Amino acid sequence: MATAGHLPVAKIRIDSVLPHLDRDFDYSVPESMAAAAQPGVRVRVRFAGRLVGGLLMERTSTADIDGALRPIDRVVSAEPVVTDETLALIEGVAERYAGTFSDVLRLAVPARHARAEQSLATDAPPFDVSSIAVSDDESLGWGDIDGGLAFLERARAGELNSSRAVWAMPPARSWEVMVGAVVRAVAARPSGSVLIVVPDAADTERLSSALDDLRPITAVLRADHGPERRYREFLRVRRGHARVIIGTRTAVFAPAVDLALTIVWNDGEDTLWEPHAPYWNARDVAALRSHISDSALLVGSSARTVESQAWIDRGWARALNPSRLVIRDRGPVVRAVEPTDVARDEAAASARIPHIAWLVAKEGLRTGPVLVHVGRRGYLGALACQRCRERALCSHCSGPLSISGRGGLPTCSWCARAAGSWACLQCGGSELRSLAIGAERTAEEIGRAFPGTSVVWSTGEQPRREVGAEPALVVATPGAEPVAAGGYSAVVILDATAALARPGMRAEEDAVARWFGAACLAAPKAQVVVAAPNALAAVQSLIRWDAAWFAERELADRTSASLPPQSRIADLRGTAAATADVLRMLALPHRALGPVDDRTIVIVDRANAAQLSRRLRAISATRAAGRSGDPVTVRVDPREP
Repeated sequence: MATAGHLPVAKIRIDSVLPHLDRDFDYSVPESMAAAAQPGVRVRVRFAGRLVGGLLMERTSTADIDGALRPIDRVVSAEPVVTDETLALIEGVAERYAGTFSDVLRLAVPARHARAEQSLATDAPPFDVSSIAVSDDESLGWGDIDGGLAFLERARAGELNSSRAVWAMPPARSWEVMVGAVVRAVAARPSGSVLIVVPDAADTERLSSALDDLRPITAVLRADHGPERRYREFLRVRRGHARVIIGTRTAVFAPAVDLALTIVWNDGEDTLWEPHAPYWNARDVAALRSHISDSALLVGSSARTVESQAWIDRGWARALNPSRLVIRDRGPVVRAVEPTDVARDEAAASARIPHIAWLVAKEGLRTGPVLVHVGRRGYLGALACQRCRERALCSHCSGPLSISGRGGLPTCSWCARAAGSWACLQCGGSELRSLAIGAERTAEEIGRAFPGTSVVWSTGEQPRREVGAEPALVVATPGAEPVAAGGYSAVVILDATAALARPGMRAEEDAVARWFGAACLAAPKAQVVVAAPNALAAVQSLIRWDAAWFAERELADRTSASLPPQSRIADLRGTAAATADVLRMLALPHRALGPVDDRTIVIVDRANAAQLSRRLRAISATRAAGRSGDPVTVRVDPREP
């Protein structure tokens, strides 16, 4: 088989999860494939006697090894699925999170679909950018932000360059309208793409609707789309047909042409953390991409995450905070449920909705819908023994028991087995009590408290996207709150104390983000009641509408405890002997916590953060090549260490 005369050697990264094979291998390029075998295309090659997939990284004139090279078996498709920029990003993410190139590539590039590839036009359909309506109306919300209009004007002028900003929502505004204003400002220019990463499919739908006039140049990348549609949308981005890219987590790798701006909305949501190796999160990948492509980055949320606050403190990003004047004139009137309120109301300790919240809801129903924000879905979300208060667990798998509906049997949340004849292992009791009440039970109880009032409930499994302006009680779990026409006339946040008491480093941060998200849906100057004491810092941040103040406190606490983002953490999971072997090979100043239940936490200073990831990646490759000991799973900077 004749070899190509020009650049006859191909560097191929084979599709393998084995860390010691995470490198380029040399193959010869047959003359018959010289035109198709270009960097970024998928190929098939012989490796260790098997035919495997691979990605052609580059072509060179000489090989790194002596002797004859095996030829490429075939080019799967002449379509380059990655750009130089996305190749650098994939490699950067693999190094940052101590993973392999193939693991990241598998998530970044969807599987090929031949029909989608063949049916898509080569040339982009015509679109007149002058038809994009760029509004000067400050009511879009950027006029409510200190420095917001200046940021929007730089986007319109094409002068964002490599600027980075962290944006916190002003009250009584719509995030998709504000994002839409920035997107239109970029899209109205002759060139430049904008990428928007959102937590879930519902957010992609909301933003797509807000940008309906840009549909011809918009691509939506979602994991729940079928293989053909997903690959077609991916190719539209790769070929430059789409300049506006909206997607969930993996869209952060989209091969956008001439990327000008990346926007990440609600960056603290757990859905932006990848659950598969190497366990990256979209916000930090977007930051890395901003650095690689020298493009702008805008990270926004209802509140503010500790990580984005750390960017501001280090001067890497600029803060875009709501104007204090706007907060005074348009912000909600927030009230906490004080111990004195409970003392004055004998039934408050056992009531699902405190009396002060009931009064606010009753007043709000005079003019419009009232949002009742609850902490969890279900009917009775957690059960315990009536006699000894011990948590009720499944006798088969020890999972927590719950009741999904009125009159239902206690059922295990893990294995779904019914526990009709449950008995407490501690005291032998057979009667159950509720530890937590879900949305369905809350809707039922509130319906009895407000007879004749329409009650709507919305959960992640059964969401309602919108409600009208007529009076109604809307019971919703976090992330499933419907948007009310004109805003809610009142918002009641239940289970607030329980949300703050959850185990985990991010419990208070998550609770504050959810409260701000619910309060943002309120109409200007609406009443908001949060069922937690006024003295708590989390409650005070909502009362003041000052998410930045709370994020600064959280950052200071984490810094004093040597927790991320001021340090880097690696979560090592494996046998005690295997993790000890990894620590022995680390050769880096660190603190180790554990092992506990085959889990060890490694902490290093920020100065050694990059070196920790590189060392762990190299150690994984060395141990895999030598087949030394049991495997160790590595998670760098997990959401919950």
